[in-house]
Amino acid sequence: MPTELSVRAGNQVDPANPSKPSPGFGAPPPSRFEARIVEWLCEPLLERIPASVHPNTISLWTHFIAWLTAACAVGSAQLEQPYRSFALLGASVGMLLSMIGDCLDGMHARRTHQTSKLGEMMDHWLDAIIVPLVTIGASMALEMNPWVTAGVNLMVAMVYHAQLVLYHHTGKFIHPETASGVEGQFGVSVGYVGMAALFYYVHRSAPWLDVALIALGALAMAVELKCSAFYYMKPGFRMDRHLVFVAMGGGLCALYLLDIISVYAFLMTLIFTSFRISGTYVLYTIIKRPYAGTDYGIVAFIAAIAAAHYALPGAALSGLALPSALAYIACAYMFGRNRLDFARHYETLRPRARG
Repeated sequence: MPTELSVRAGNQVDPANPSKPSPGFGAPPPSRFEARIVEWLCEPLLERIPASVHPNTISLWTHFIAWLTAACAVGSAQLEQPYRSFALLGASVGMLLSMIGDCLDGMHARRTHQTSKLGEMMDHWLDAIIVPLVTIGASMALEMNPWVTAGVNLMVAMVYHAQLVLYHHTGKFIHPETASGVEGQFGVSVGYVGMAALFYYVHRSAPWLDVALIALGALAMAVELKCSAFYYMKPGFRMDRHLVFVAMGGGLCALYLLDIISVYAFLMTLIFTSFRISGTYVLYTIIKRPYAGTDYGIVAFIAAIAAAHYALPGAALSGLALPSALAYIACAYMFGRNRLDFARHYETLRPRARG
């Protein structure tokens, strides 16, 4: 999650303890709670990682665990008890492991002097997927109302996007006042344990639970809006760049809420829109090139999905409704575009031999 980018941006290390970064520009000191998490859960493991292990290997394994965690959370809603609670407990463990791995890659890179532009880019390029993936897992496990599902997941992607817009245009990577990535991931891990206990004793069909979850979703959206507004008020923030992303996300929400695409197609396209736009902000910031935050291909796919629904009702592709099939094709397009950008700029990013 975003925590390590603020550390690597400053690229400063405490000489007395290389596993603990000193705050650089735009990197606020960690909270006391975050420092305790790192001290108790991460540092004991750091000492056991061989120097031969590349930090990017840790980043990729962390990313894989994040997908497994989301799969456990999303799949839990389809299971009966006690298996639903077991799946949620598995998601809790996965989220905790993902949080630890997200800290360890940067700590290990600094300890073994393997920091590089490529490592920085890989870590936070993938964060553009992991950030929405975390919220998607929780919202799907809770079976939230469609409006709440759309709002909560779009807004969390907006926060990370706003963070990167500010970083790209001002060089300042700062966290919102609410919580850092480490604290947020730890909170979600604890939340999955609470969900496991709740659904073990209370059936999801309980009417009062719907009302409670709508209220919870409204609170979450209010918090995310506050986090976004934190960046909007910062000098140098480019609201015009941010609104392009919001418009794309809003278009995807409309497709889902109008029942044009399935919830799974919506969530996957939201993940990859974040990857395409926010991930490209990461890449272009690191290689110091301007980026306008646009991709007309995404806009074209949103329009094509809507057109397919109204012009070709009932059309299918390989047994899948055509609008949803186009949404998955859009995901492949966005992934391919990012891989192409990565290949194009690899020579700038790849580590150089130390002289």
